[in-house]
Amino acid sequence: MCKRLTRPAGLLVLTAAIALSLLVPLASGPSPARADGPYRVAVARVTVQDAVQFEVLVAYPTDVAEAPFEVGPFTIHASLNAPIAPAKAFPVQLFSHGNGRGGSPLHEGDLITSLARQGFIVIAPFHSGTRPFQDRPRQLHKALDQVLADQRFAAQADPSRLGIVGYSFGGAVALIAAGATPDFAHLVSYCRGRTDDPRACDGIDTNNTSHIILGQADDVLPVKALVLLEPFGAPFDREALTSLTVPVLLYRAEQSDLRPEGNIFALAAALPRPPRQEGVPGGHLIFIDPCTPALVKEAPADCKDVAKDAAGVDRAAILRRVEAKVADFLRNNL
Repeated sequence: MCKRLTRPAGLLVLTAAIALSLLVPLASGPSPARADGPYRVAVARVTVQDAVQFEVLVAYPTDVAEAPFEVGPFTIHASLNAPIAPAKAFPVQLFSHGNGRGGSPLHEGDLITSLARQGFIVIAPFHSGTRPFQDRPRQLHKALDQVLADQRFAAQADPSRLGIVGYSFGGAVALIAAGATPDFAHLVSYCRGRTDDPRACDGIDTNNTSHIILGQADDVLPVKALVLLEPFGAPFDREALTSLTVPVLLYRAEQSDLRPEGNIFALAAALPRPPRQEGVPGGHLIFIDPCTPALVKEAPADCKDVAKDAAGVDRAAILRRVEAKVADFLRNNL
């Protein structure tokens, strides 16, 4: 979910198939539409040309009634390609997903669509590429540029109110896109000899002490607020975060195996502007939507991991509270 790039083979194939046929409904969704905001939500597909072409999910406010539909094993609670709600400029929210579970924003689809119901245009790339620290910030930038140029959204997207939500490895991507300049040597120093944080450190070559700056200055965006859900913070020291003076909301899962002292707590201590911090029960995967029956069938091992919530942890209720707090934070800071 964080640094590691290995993906379950079944979900890798599944995600590739979904990316190619994104937002082509396969069957009517059985679930009722949600109504937890002033707008309904619509979704559309955008294809972005890059070194490797990638797809982007755009969720946005509409006045058209929602008609949930299925894309592969995912149920999308939205209308497909409906017109954007008229007569208002909406803030823009980029979303960067984590590494695992096939590398797809559809695993956090409820948060994405909930933000659209609250009046945000949400741009969520299906990240690709082999150099995630370099490729993913560029993909956020390219996805934003393409959506802002799209006649369906251009007149009502307000890029002066730009935020980023990042989950897990996507938290590191969000920080880089906002101007952080992590140093590989800092990550190596944190991981050397450490066995208690495999989610952050597995696969790190601790013999490599070169000061490689991860990320590209050309892809820094004029971000006004950040929301980081269980972020991969180990590559960032205080110097790396000097330029980040925007408001930050940090979410921690209280039973996470992503060690907070080297990730979330380290970020909170190093950011020049003290962030707002929130904690929720559950492990690192608590921010993933509950598995649908179809996804359980397609990827039972991964859904078994997601379902490992402790007794008394109500994932659906936790996610609804997170959605409300994230929307309030962004509304107040964009």
